[in-house]
Formats: sequence, C-alpha cells, structure tokens
Amino acid sequence: MEIIHRTFDSIPVLDIIGEVDLYNAREVKEAIDSIVKQQMYEIIVNLEKVPFMDSSGIGTLVTGMYKLKKYHGNLKVTGVSGSVAKVFKLTGMESHLEIHSSVEEAVKSFKQN
Repeated sequence: MEIIHRTFDSIPVLDIIGEVDLYNAREVKEAIDSIVKQQMYEIIVNLEKVPFMDSSGIGTLVTGMYKLKKYHGNLKVTGVSGSVAKVFKLTGMESHLEIHSSVEEAVKSFKQN
C-alpha cells in the first residue's frame, strides 16, 4: 500500500493505492494523525485505487472522522467502488462516512459548509 499526500484547493487529500487491511491500516491512521497535528481538520481520503479494504480499514476511517469532528472538522471519502463499496454497505458505514464520487465534489461540499 502507498499513501500519497497532496492538497486540492487547500484541502488535504490522501490518495491510497493498494489494499487496506489489518496489517497496514495503521499507516492510514498515522497519515490522518499527521494532518491533524498540522491543525488541518478537513481531510479527503481517495480510495479510487484501492481494490480491497477490510473492516479494520473502514474502522480506521471512522475513527479518523470522529477525531476530526472533535475539532469541528470532517473526513470525506471518494472513489468507493467494487468490493470496497460492498464492505462499506455490509458494515453499514456508508451511513456514517460521507462518500463523494470525486475529490472535486468532496472539496465543493467542504466549501459549502
């Protein structure tokens, strides 16, 4: 798994490439934590290039979202499809995490709030 940090219209974006599972979900948590330490509380996690994510990966995203909400921020997810979308649906997390079809759409939703 690889995590690319970038910024889109001043919003931090984490592009995740590869599978996210019990063995590497901690890297996603650390990437989110490093952004929070910079006092940035709106984050987009792009899963467009993630072919598989287990429940520990989704749990990491939910934990990150709740941490950001403490600072009146939010975590938004983009690029959810295939088996990742199935796991979101099966775990019921699609109702907890804010999912957008693209990074641009997620950025727009931050700007509207």
